[in-house]
Amino acid sequence: MPYSLTITHLYPDYLNLYGDTGNLIVLQRRCQWMGIDCTVQPLSMGDVPCPGETDLYFMGGGQDNDQVAVVDDFHQLKYDTIKADTEAGTVFLGVCGGYQLMGNTFLMGNGQETRGLGIINVTTKAPGTEVKQRCIGNLVAEIFPAMYQEMLSLYAEPKTIPTTLVGFENHSGQTVLGAGVEPLAKTIAGFGNNALAEYEGARYKNVFGSYMHGSLLPKNPHFADYLLGLALRRKYGNAAITLPALSDAEELEAHAYAVERYGR
Repeated sequence: MPYSLTITHLYPDYLNLYGDTGNLIVLQRRCQWMGIDCTVQPLSMGDVPCPGETDLYFMGGGQDNDQVAVVDDFHQLKYDTIKADTEAGTVFLGVCGGYQLMGNTFLMGNGQETRGLGIINVTTKAPGTEVKQRCIGNLVAEIFPAMYQEMLSLYAEPKTIPTTLVGFENHSGQTVLGAGVEPLAKTIAGFGNNALAEYEGARYKNVFGSYMHGSLLPKNPHFADYLLGLALRRKYGNAAITLPALSDAEELEAHAYAVERYGR
């Protein structure tokens, strides 16, 4: 049976600062190579989503003023649908500013505290009296064993994949995870969620947040496959769905180089 996925790009005209459109290109191309029909639809200011019409949400990063600009629109027109979808297991990926925005509140550099989208229980503070360090540089993090085993189980035939995620972080915001939210991975090199944390990113059900951009998914094809696999298994209600094991020779070579050069 041919599979299909619908991917919704949240606020592509506002949250597009770090070239994270590359993440969408990866998802589209991998679907194409695997024989999965993939549709990408934008969801921006004034648009009202319907429950169950998407299989994977993506939200990239933006400057503080761009993040603030979308908050009221989200709560007025999109919150109920997207919150219901994510609580029901729909896949959601937020990167950098998009990750910060997924939480309850974020305190910007000018001292203004703004409510977030309330998708996951995290909070973020920008530099101020409590936080003075900017987190910038290459980031390497180790995938937790349970998630790694889930990744391996997605492939139709055995495939060797990295136990790490790599990317580039550049954020002043310092994120703290609340109850019910797990970190995405354990930091090996770089910062991750904040200047004192030992962990990178967040996970709640099938909602993922990460500070890795530059872009995240081209450097981590195994994580891209994980998102697609979760989306397919949920959409079709079949935990036995598997993906073809693409070669990924060039992608994994680039990944290995980042680990060798920047990992501690």
